Amino acid sequence: MSFLFPRKFVRSAAMALGFCAFSLGVNTSVLANDKVVLKAGHAASTSNTGHLAFEFLGKELAEKTNGRITVEIFPNSQLGSERELVESIQLGNVDMTFVSSAVLGAFNKQFFALDIPFLFKDRASVYRVLDGKIGTDLLASLDKVGIKGLGYWENGFRQLTNSKKVIKSPDDLKGMKMRTMENEVHIAAWKAEGANPAPLAFGELFTALQQGTFDAQEGPINLFYDMKFYEVQKFITKTNHVYSPWPVLINPDVYNRLSDADKKILVEAVNKTTAYQRDLAQKADEKAVEAMKDVTIVELTPEEMTAFSSRMGPVQDMVKKRVGAEIVDAIIAEASK
Repeated sequence: MSFLFPRKFVRSAAMALGFCAFSLGVNTSVLANDKVVLKAGHAASTSNTGHLAFEFLGKELAEKTNGRITVEIFPNSQLGSERELVESIQLGNVDMTFVSSAVLGAFNKQFFALDIPFLFKDRASVYRVLDGKIGTDLLASLDKVGIKGLGYWENGFRQLTNSKKVIKSPDDLKGMKMRTMENEVHIAAWKAEGANPAPLAFGELFTALQQGTFDAQEGPINLFYDMKFYEVQKFITKTNHVYSPWPVLINPDVYNRLSDADKKILVEAVNKTTAYQRDLAQKADEKAVEAMKDVTIVELTPEEMTAFSSRMGPVQDMVKKRVGAEIVDAIIAEASK
């Protein structure tokens, strides 16, 4: 099964190549001798830990299936922005992706609960939520919008960066043009902090920062380094304001056409890749900090951190009204154990 061609041509193209293929909507399972090429797209660079994870996953699948199941990777937003990649998963134009969880709020509002700033104090609290019942239920909730969730890779704790000056308080953000993801919680949060936020596709961000369209942005340090944002942003404030997971997604029709044995292989391979990728991401943050000698990195005091977090009460209330207080309270309770 290969998805590099328009769907209506998949069957004939596959037959010409000597293996079976299945177009969307055909209710059948992939047989043990059918080749499966999973078309995987993402918005990060080839040096990013997410890309390396897809490479690792591809090797795992090929090894466990004697080369029957492989992964073909399209990085750097080649197949679209994160939002477009999610839409392509729904349509079946892309088989797999990972995207920031903030993007999924537009498809299932429950994911907005993960975007409340200052929700998690460390990775242990994150993993209790994501790898437990709350995270599993969130992934399962994607079924109703035509997406199959397989797990959570790590984008990381998000930090505030800018091209103008050292930022130690919300007052320092006043009037700054700031890029955010297309996520109403992020936009509301940075407005509350005093910035002037607006959304922009990640693939367009470097140019926008370079041209001065935005003064500031926010994201994990390892991604900041991979995308060479340090060339145009010289100040980082370690706010750890949001932990950003990368939900790993697959088109449900592709998943359902796999045999039960192949589904098990895929799930086990994703789980193994998750442990590998999370370790890579943590080390990548440390390496990025060490490598950026000409970037000023600010560590906030507890009092300075409180100045940022204390403004988030209205944002938390907004999210509770949007998605229901039950899931927000459940996440807070689990994260604070």
